[in-house]
Amino acid sequence: MRVGVDGKPLLPPRAGVARYLEGLLGACAADLEHTGIEIAVVSPRRPRRTMPWVLWDLQRSTGRGFDVFHFPFYYPPLRPRCPVTVAIHDVLVLEHPEWFPGGRTNTLRLLIPAGARRADAILTGSRSVAEAIAQRCRVPRERIHLTGYGVDRNRFAPPSPKTVALSRTRFGLARPYLLQLGALEPRRGSDVALAACAGLRGNHPDLELVVVGVARADVRALRQPRPWLRLLGRVEDEVLPALYAGAAAVVAPSRGEGFDLPVLEALACGAVVVASDIPVHREHFAPAVALFESGNADALIAALARALEDSETARGLRAAGPALAARFTWEDVARRHLEVWRAVGGT
Repeated sequence: MRVGVDGKPLLPPRAGVARYLEGLLGACAADLEHTGIEIAVVSPRRPRRTMPWVLWDLQRSTGRGFDVFHFPFYYPPLRPRCPVTVAIHDVLVLEHPEWFPGGRTNTLRLLIPAGARRADAILTGSRSVAEAIAQRCRVPRERIHLTGYGVDRNRFAPPSPKTVALSRTRFGLARPYLLQLGALEPRRGSDVALAACAGLRGNHPDLELVVVGVARADVRALRQPRPWLRLLGRVEDEVLPALYAGAAAVVAPSRGEGFDLPVLEALACGAVVVASDIPVHREHFAPAVALFESGNADALIAALARALEDSETARGLRAAGPALAARFTWEDVARRHLEVWRAVGGT
């Protein structure tokens, strides 16, 4: 059985879909010897925009002898020539078009529902997202499969105190800091994180907010420089565990996510995590994170104050994180994908 996979998300500039695809393919490769499945990753030879790559180049690729073709980025071609599966990580562009460039004219608002109805199977990581896909894309719930996400425990694990100290020196982090990680865009709640850090500095005057991620859209709250705000941009994966573990708390104030891989990575590294109470955070991480009312800076201040000032609360969160993260493995994710591909491919 031959499975084609769109490999374009693995090319720069990489985003969260690359993390998903990298973890999936790595785990599949370790198990393929016993499955009778051959996976071919199809990538462009030169830089290509995603839409023409999927709708034109991969349209042709689906007719090249594959039993199944998997599309990891939200939509398949218009007329695939073999059975296809598609990963839909969220439908936020359908639920909140105001969060995305183009708003109601964003082409993903057309491509995602139409592609979902064409696909032989839809793969996603959260029950709440699966329900939203069924409702927004008008597809039967039984065609949507929960395949989940994982974390690389070799890469993301509690680092040694020496490693954390070296990271602090490298980035000049001599003071206590809050850490927010992810692409910068309005829905990610940087305004709430900034307001919370400003409010906490009355009792914690040395506290800084460190933001890791590249800008995808203008974030008004980040326009005004503040001496206690540090924008690190993109950093290498190798240094993330020490940044996570060295933070007084990792803040995840997003107003909407399909899963939130940085939260899972932070938990695997033994960080204290304070997260908005959006559905996917409650569904996956509630036992090991402190939740606050989404969009409410005062609620975030209160949750962070408990984490910063109550050592027992902080110790409990740091201990709970790695145990919860251990449940999320790319091996399980790969197994679920392979099961779906066998069913779709008829083997």
